[in-house]
Amino acid sequence: MFLTQTVTAIRSRRIRLKAGFVSSLILFIAVCTLAVAPMSVRGQTPREYQIKAAFIHNFVKFIEWPAHTFPEKTSPVILCIIGKDPFGAVLESMMGGKTIKGRGMVIRRFERIEDLGHCHILFVSSSERGSLTQILVALQGLSLLTIGEMDAFAESGGIINFILKRSRIRFEINVDAAALSGLKISSKLLSLATVVRNTPHTGSE
Repeated sequence: MFLTQTVTAIRSRRIRLKAGFVSSLILFIAVCTLAVAPMSVRGQTPREYQIKAAFIHNFVKFIEWPAHTFPEKTSPVILCIIGKDPFGAVLESMMGGKTIKGRGMVIRRFERIEDLGHCHILFVSSSERGSLTQILVALQGLSLLTIGEMDAFAESGGIINFILKRSRIRFEINVDAAALSGLKISSKLLSLATVVRNTPHTGSE
C-alpha cells in the first residue's frame, strides 16, 4: 500500500513538473511571436525593451549555470548591464519580487568592465560597441551569459544576440561561446533561435 502511494506521488510530481515546464515553454513561445513596431533609424520603441526584458526573464528558465556559480540553492540570479541602460525601469517592474527556479533576480548596472562585479547575466549595451572585443576577452573563462543587440555580437563571441526580422524580435545563440562558458542551453530554447558557431574567441575554424 505504502509503495503504491509512493509511486503514485512520484508520478503526480513528475506530471506537475512537466506541466510547469510546458507552461513555461508555451509562455516563452508566445513572447517570441509578439510583433514589434518597425524601428526608426534614430531609436527603439519602449515596447521593444518590454519584450526584450520578457525574453531575458524567460531565458533563465532554459539555461543551466554550473552549480559553483551560486553560493546557495536560493541565491539570486544577478543580471548586470554595462553601458547605457536602454531598459529604464522595465526590468525592475517586470522581475522585482518574482522567482525563477526558486531564485530571485537582482539587477546591477556598471559603466566600465573594470567595475563589473559577480554576475550571471551581462547585457552589453549598444553604447559599448566600440569596446565589445575588450569586454568579451575580459569575460573569457567566466560562467556568464552575455546578451547583446548589435551586429556581429554573437559572431564575435557573445552568447545571445537580439535581432530584428520582419519587425519581430528574434535572437541568435552562439553555442560555441555558451559551451566555453560552461552553460547548458535547453534544446527547446535552441529550437527557437538562429544558431551561430565558429566564433573567433573559440579558436574554431
